[in-house]
Amino acid sequence: MTATPAIGLSVVMPLYNEGARITSSVEQTLGALRMLGPFEIILVNDGSSDNSGLEIARLAEKYPGEIVTLDLPRSGKGEALRQGAQKARGEFVVFLDADLDLPPEQILFFVAIQRVKKADAVIGSKMHPDSTVDYPLIRRVYSLGYFCLVKFLFGLPVRDTQTGLKLVRRDLLVQALEKTESRGFTLDLELLVRLVQLGAVMVEAPVVVQHSMKFGGIGLPIVWQIFRDTWRVWRRVRK
Repeated sequence: MTATPAIGLSVVMPLYNEGARITSSVEQTLGALRMLGPFEIILVNDGSSDNSGLEIARLAEKYPGEIVTLDLPRSGKGEALRQGAQKARGEFVVFLDADLDLPPEQILFFVAIQRVKKADAVIGSKMHPDSTVDYPLIRRVYSLGYFCLVKFLFGLPVRDTQTGLKLVRRDLLVQALEKTESRGFTLDLELLVRLVQLGAVMVEAPVVVQHSMKFGGIGLPIVWQIFRDTWRVWRRVRK
């Protein structure tokens, strides 16, 4: 009996109402990952109200062994990432946004960085000097403000906690997630803080963000919610 090859990489891809493009996104990601050896893509449907559930079921049937699906009630991106990571079987786990604003071919670059640097985590950063990002001015202002806040409160060794491409060693990721409580936007931040507390070797990597990417509006109520949730993370991690 032939043994099943060990999975080296699990890609967790949360999605919400991505039915119109999830098939093309997944097939593009499959094309990139097949250069790396055994892998799995975990599609986490975060309570979509469109045909996303049907589309990912079709993908799982078409690509058995490569596609794993997980259906959740609407829980927020943070919880979708947490649930997907807990289901992962690979030695390393990658977080990747389903809209592919960050093209999946960059995963190969992240894997190479991990191997050269012997890192436990490779964190994508839009603020890296080698990143290519077409960002509206207001979003640049918000990003810089949030960076300053996070640097002051947490002193993390990376400049950008929120970019949707990260590679983390699974055993450390699971330990860190067990210590987190965030369900939404601030899960990325709390996760990185917990990884640092666990002694993870963390390096920052440049990213290319697609110029076609659509930025949603961020009003003062959302800014206030982000500030409030970040303050809650700071209070939790100091205990």
